[in-house]
Amino acid sequence: MTKRTHGFPWPAGRIGQTFVLAFTLALTMTFALAMTAAAQEGSQQGPPQILEGRGEHEMVLIHGLGGNADIWDECLPYLKGTFRVWTFELSGHGRTQPIVDPTIEKEAERLAAFLKEQGIIYPTLVGHAMGGNIALQYTLDHPADVGRLIVLDTAPMQLASQEQKAAVGQQLANDYDQFIYSRFINMTPNQEVTERIVDTALRTDSATFISMLMSSFDFDVSEQLFSLPVPMLVIGSELMFPGQDNSRHQLEHYGYGKARSLSFKRMGGVGHFMMLERPVYLASVLMAFGISADPQFDR
Repeated sequence: MTKRTHGFPWPAGRIGQTFVLAFTLALTMTFALAMTAAAQEGSQQGPPQILEGRGEHEMVLIHGLGGNADIWDECLPYLKGTFRVWTFELSGHGRTQPIVDPTIEKEAERLAAFLKEQGIIYPTLVGHAMGGNIALQYTLDHPADVGRLIVLDTAPMQLASQEQKAAVGQQLANDYDQFIYSRFINMTPNQEVTERIVDTALRTDSATFISMLMSSFDFDVSEQLFSLPVPMLVIGSELMFPGQDNSRHQLEHYGYGKARSLSFKRMGGVGHFMMLERPVYLASVLMAFGISADPQFDR
């Protein structure tokens, strides 16, 4: 990995929390330099990655902003015996072509098309960070088509002011690579994982990253959670839930206060990329809730 130097510090106040949460909240302002001609032509997604197991249950894994479908590879061997597993890759990430002006809502529409194409019925959706936002949006749009919903380090509401959003936009314009590097190096204490995720984020289509990040600052479905009947599990890393006490208060702060059917699991001792840091343990949590959806709550 190319060595880069540290740049500006994390934005102060609540915006810092937003990014430490793994870019779960996004930016969708269309940048002047935005999509290249290639991005405008590549409106179709790349070849879907399908990994079919022996189980009768179906599970779809959705990575977060700056990641790719390969981020789930360490978990897959432990899931395939119980589930038929698919990985959904966001546009402009990994091997999937960009689309014009991508947003959480547009990715939820792509997810709907993907599920239909693959004939996936009543799955357990698992979304990491912004992938969780996309899974939330899809589930709110299609509540009868989702069996269970699991989100990892995801918040259902934006936390940034317009001033903070503008400041981030300026930072992105001034030095995009430095912005990416300075954020992702703080996501996990594991150096090997850090190098991998920084490299992956820097390989993400820059116009896609900017558009989706900017759009997520306007994402807020917290008021709609009361009407959502689908059993939902929130998995939080120590990065998002640093203390073992008052988890309910923290969930309310992040926007889950009105959720009807909510379970919570805190994974201590891990950073934001728990699927790379503790894949076996995470897979066991996904399997337990994906099969039974029994309520559980870690304080």
